[in-house]
Amino acid sequence: MKKIFKNIGIITLTMLVFASCKKDEEKLSVTAGESPALAVSTNTLVLTPATASDTVITFSWNKQEVTWSTPANATDISTYTLQIDSAGQNFASSYDVDFTGFVKEKYTGADFNALMVSKVNLPSDVASHIELRLKTSIAPNQSPVYSNVVSLTVTPYMVIPEYVSLYVPGGHQGWAPETATTIGSVKNDGTYEGFVNFPDASTEYKLTTERNWTSTNYGSGGEGILLANSKDNIIQAGAGYYYIKADINKLTYTATKTSWAVLGAATSGGWDTETALTYDINAKVWKATVNLTAGEFKFRANNDWALNMGASTIDGVLKIASNDNLSVSDAGNYTITLDLSHPAYYMYKLKKN
Repeated sequence: MKKIFKNIGIITLTMLVFASCKKDEEKLSVTAGESPALAVSTNTLVLTPATASDTVITFSWNKQEVTWSTPANATDISTYTLQIDSAGQNFASSYDVDFTGFVKEKYTGADFNALMVSKVNLPSDVASHIELRLKTSIAPNQSPVYSNVVSLTVTPYMVIPEYVSLYVPGGHQGWAPETATTIGSVKNDGTYEGFVNFPDASTEYKLTTERNWTSTNYGSGGEGILLANSKDNIIQAGAGYYYIKADINKLTYTATKTSWAVLGAATSGGWDTETALTYDINAKVWKATVNLTAGEFKFRANNDWALNMGASTIDGVLKIASNDNLSVSDAGNYTITLDLSHPAYYMYKLKKN
């Protein structure tokens, strides 16, 4: 049992000033009961976009009992905090969620996934083991009490942001804006980027602002020049996987044919010799199966550093021209997957075989 003494003379002072301080300071004792027990509705959770709007997990606990020496002054002073950390870390670097004012908290799949990925920093598409407990306090200057520890295995999913987009309908896909590949604007500033596969020796296409032909679309105004509602298509000579950048403010565009590879200290060729990736047209990803040692690596296009990708602040997500290398900690045979199909949000995976 824990006890605190709360001096309420200061609290009542403001109310008593206008009464000429007729009442002396009084002391009030508060006795807090044991820490509430934490219960969770499941111990294994696989999150998917399909359950984003469903309630996937519920936390519940009993209210802490608090006894006041003067019942007339009783108020609810207990604060509740859910602490979350990786299993075995003893909550040394826990992420804390304020649960004060509740005895039950429900999470939808989308909300709990965001908590796990963005706040707890769990990797997506991987089963992670975490521990949770409830921290209960009755005053800042008093030691808190802790509930039982609950174990949870959770597999979050990658949330891919949807940027403002231009659509790329053309001869390569039947001139259908409603199914066209997109290029995205991260800052919503009129500049767009993304990758489009053109399988034919010559491809004509346009850029549309909506998935239809009635809204503004951009065609060719000359080499590298866009023209709104132009009757002329943009013509791309040569089959390949193209990195397209467009600026509808300056009415310019570039289309760079790319082939991708991996290189670095973790690869057999080191930083001097690339290991090529192969494009899977059905899966829309680049892949290779390679032997890796513990070390660092990067992805780059066209055997040149002009277009390369390294680590970002998000696990599994790449950044163009990043100063930070990617890394692998264990040597072995891996399948490397480079996914550039989501405009301006490029990803990779390493799967040990």
